[in-house]
Amino acid sequence: MATFAEEQSQREALKNALQPLITIDPRQLVRADVLGRELSFESGLPIFERTIGLFKDLSECALDNTPYEILQQLVGYTQQALSQFQQIQQFSIDKNPSNPKTVRDNLITQLQNQWNSYYQAITPHVAYSVRRGTDFDARQIASDARTDRDKTLVEMQGALDKVRQAAAEAGVAQHAIHFKQEAEAYSKQSNWWLGFTVGLGLLTVAYALYSLGYQLHEVVLSAPTGRLVALALSRLIAISILSTGIVFCAHNYSATRHNFVINRHRQNALSTFETFVKAARDDQTKDAVLVQATRSIFSPQTSGYLKGENEPPQANQIVEIIRGLTAAKS
Repeated sequence: MATFAEEQSQREALKNALQPLITIDPRQLVRADVLGRELSFESGLPIFERTIGLFKDLSECALDNTPYEILQQLVGYTQQALSQFQQIQQFSIDKNPSNPKTVRDNLITQLQNQWNSYYQAITPHVAYSVRRGTDFDARQIASDARTDRDKTLVEMQGALDKVRQAAAEAGVAQHAIHFKQEAEAYSKQSNWWLGFTVGLGLLTVAYALYSLGYQLHEVVLSAPTGRLVALALSRLIAISILSTGIVFCAHNYSATRHNFVINRHRQNALSTFETFVKAARDDQTKDAVLVQATRSIFSPQTSGYLKGENEPPQANQIVEIIRGLTAAKS
């Protein structure tokens, strides 16, 4: 029985024999440009390609468990095929002047006759190597899949913890964005109404000075008293309409400015809610902060832009509602 060293020696011999064989390009064996179309190896190209391809498959096989006798057989077949291809490479008309066509055909026929032997000797090892590699790859893929799955679960859990932490830190303050959007919208509307108020005011003053001052001064010297009264009355009506527009725009400006101030106040209350809650050391203080935040949202607030605004009443009802809900949960 051969030793492991002898098996390794045969593997090296097989590797050395395969190396020059698998580097041969089957298309370069045709050599139609050198031998001419009549003597080229064009007819042998199919057997060249599949024979060299078979030995290439053998070179990619893992032969670690192959017995010494099988390795010896594979070395013999590889050296034989290499010798046949070298003869084809070295074929020339000068070396075979008497009957080159017959010699060429014999070289192709010899390779064709050996195909079955090569195939039967090599394919079992190729199949075994592919099956072994497939099983290993399947196990490796399964192992990698489990590793990736565990890693993904850890990352997902970490992301979930971060989301929960962010949600806990944001808390009530995250709803401040709604009041911020409303405050910005009312701020833009109040600026428009302020512009309309100023514009109508300037227009009214200019019209009053022109119509009641300049025009009536020109007419008063020649027109009768009745005509003068009619002209003055029509201009007063126009000034009254413009004044009503000024009052309307000013009222809308006050209303939108009031809404802007209230929503800004609610935004600020909710934005600072978490700061005061974290600073509190007991639950009673936190409950008090929650009550004040609730009051800032649901209770009416003064802004100074509306007439007759009074201080908002104490939110006793809201406190009672919160207490009732807490008691119901308990």
